[in-house]
Amino acid sequence: MKKAEQILDRLTCVVSAAVCAYYAVYLLFCIVGFDSRLMCLFALFVIACAGLPVLLRDKLESKLGKAFKPLQIAFTSLLSLYLVSLVFFWCYIGFDAAKKPESYAVTASTAGDTGADTIVMVFGCRTYGYTPSDTLRLRLDAALELLNALPDAQCMVSGGQGSNETVPEAESMRAYLVFHGIAEERVIMEDQSHSTSENVRFTKELLESLGLTDKKIIGVSTAFHLPRIEALSERYELPMEVCASPSPSFALYYVSMVREYLSYIKMLLFDQAVIITHVT
Repeated sequence: MKKAEQILDRLTCVVSAAVCAYYAVYLLFCIVGFDSRLMCLFALFVIACAGLPVLLRDKLESKLGKAFKPLQIAFTSLLSLYLVSLVFFWCYIGFDAAKKPESYAVTASTAGDTGADTIVMVFGCRTYGYTPSDTLRLRLDAALELLNALPDAQCMVSGGQGSNETVPEAESMRAYLVFHGIAEERVIMEDQSHSTSENVRFTKELLESLGLTDKKIIGVSTAFHLPRIEALSERYELPMEVCASPSPSFALYYVSMVREYLSYIKMLLFDQAVIITHVT
């Protein structure tokens, strides 16, 4: 019995330390400015929930008595399941080989496709006035590759105005594309959405109103974002191929993956997109 208890104690310490380390890295990136200060509090909350029961083990055991062991087993099981889900998430989302702009360009060139039946849809992200964030700039650069390879394709830029933004993301995105040589009449703005779910739903409604539902859509976003986009496009019946842009840095990638995990929980609870397809 003593040996089993020792194994359980060690396992509890290991899984607790792993969860704390995962969010400690995230907390560090938040502190140096890669995510909001509010998310610092979230990271501290998770670290406290995972770490304090281990640090206060003796006091909890003396206070809880016989109830301590079942609670320890439940606590360790929950943390273990959480870690397993994180590993699955990183393997499924984080290391997925999504199609890149150059792949579409080669296919279009080989087939002689000018993109007359295609709409390139760019998913919005943080902007600073008319200056896109690094993540959004890379999405727009990927879209530029596609639009130059498909000279007759139109572009849909999707993103509303956040509380910390001075113009709608779509307006900033259109200005960037026009500045880099894309004719203004090729760019359609959807400037009311404030989430990925709304990006998909509002784009579908706008395409229906413009009579463009027969077009092939290529959704452009950061690689980790694409599986959720596919799930939502299937849920809202907006058929879409996807094209990946890179993350600007490992720090932004790590922060984004932490938030993306939370976004999946929100999606499963509120968007009802329970069938998650795989990026091909």
